[in-house]
Amino acid sequence: MDIFLISVILISIFAFMVFCIGFKHRLIHAFNTHDLITIALFCSLLYVAGLPFKFGLSRVPFIHAFAYSIPFTAVLFIGIRIVPKMGTATLIIFGHSLLSQLISRGINPLWWPYALLAGLVMEIYFIMTGGYLESKLNALFAGCLRGLAMYLYFYLVSAPYIWHIHYAPWYVSMQTLQGIAGSGLGALIGFALSKPIIKAYRHSGI
Repeated sequence: MDIFLISVILISIFAFMVFCIGFKHRLIHAFNTHDLITIALFCSLLYVAGLPFKFGLSRVPFIHAFAYSIPFTAVLFIGIRIVPKMGTATLIIFGHSLLSQLISRGINPLWWPYALLAGLVMEIYFIMTGGYLESKLNALFAGCLRGLAMYLYFYLVSAPYIWHIHYAPWYVSMQTLQGIAGSGLGALIGFALSKPIIKAYRHSGI
């Protein structure tokens, strides 16, 4: 059994566990229309945040993991702060993944485990900490965790299986460390930017 299939099984079990924990502790709440519109908006904003990399910035050697993680995590965390509910992170990340696939090369289910894991890691972190990025430190740890989980899975599982590219351990380590640093920095930026945005939302009565 190859590592990709094993990862799909483990992610499915992980998803079931997260759902059971959320259901048991009554953390699962329905999304209203405004929540769903906001989530859809941030799926699109994540795509926009990645456009500079689609147009050539990803070719900059050695630092693209760091540079890409900053705007991605910042936009993601603003969305989570505006809709602080279980499932928001997963819906935004998975929705962005589907949108990117539709616009670029078409739907490819092989990328779904990557997106699902990215969302589930955030969901279990929010369950364990009992909040949704309510402090700088909480946001920083969440960002670093996102970077660690996603870059390790991408370079060790997704890329070798889908692209048939196997990266050297030193390269995986370097990109993962950059992903952690970039995601941590993006988390702090997203946390800071979310404050006036949330105030504007509340002031406008949305």
